This record gives sequence, C-alpha cells and structure tokens, in this order.
Amino acid sequence: MSDFTSGFWNIYITVLSLLGIFGCGILLYSQSKHRVGAPKPGDGPVGTTGHIWDEDLTELNTPMPRWWMWLFYITIVFALAYLYLYPGLGTYAGKLGWKSSGQYQEELKKADA
Repeated sequence: MSDFTSGFWNIYITVLSLLGIFGCGILLYSQSKHRVGAPKPGDGPVGTTGHIWDEDLTELNTPMPRWWMWLFYITIVFALAYLYLYPGLGTYAGKLGWKSSGQYQEELKKADA
C-alpha cells in the first residue's frame, strides 16, 4: 500500500534517489581520472594548490588514495543493491518484499511464544 496521494511523489523519489547515486558515481569517476601533472615554472611550490593558511600551511595537490575510491565504488554498488532488494524507491516493494509491518508481526509471534 502506498501512502502517496499522487503518482508524482513515487517518480520524484525514485528519480531523485537514482540521480543522486549515479551523480556520485560520475563525480567519483571523473575525479579518479584526474592526474597531477608536472608543475610549470612560476606555479609556486611543487605539489601544492597554491592555497596558504597561517603563513606556512599549504594544501597539497595529491589524488585521493585508491583504497578510498574503491570504498566509494563499493558503497555505490551497495546502495543500488539495497534499493533493488528492499523498499526505498517510491512505491517499489523490493525484490525481497520486506515490510516493517511484517517484521512487527513476526516479533509479536516470537514474544507470544
């Protein structure tokens, strides 16, 4: 059963959720392909972005560690699998058909036994 009053909200939630996940994937992919090139003469200290705080604290221009990127990719795959298996996309009930009311009834049966 859907608590939505119109079909718009079902589509809105589904599209917004999937666009957010795919947007994160595209952003991660685009940033993982960025390589730090050799510094040009006059660009400032080697390997920095040029930002300086507290007179001598500089921001290094280094890529994200590979293991962090793989964790983000795994998180995106987990999110898509979760939304496929469980309800989370509008009125889609999920492949497993899980419902919180069904879990509640199951817990009541265990408590009564």
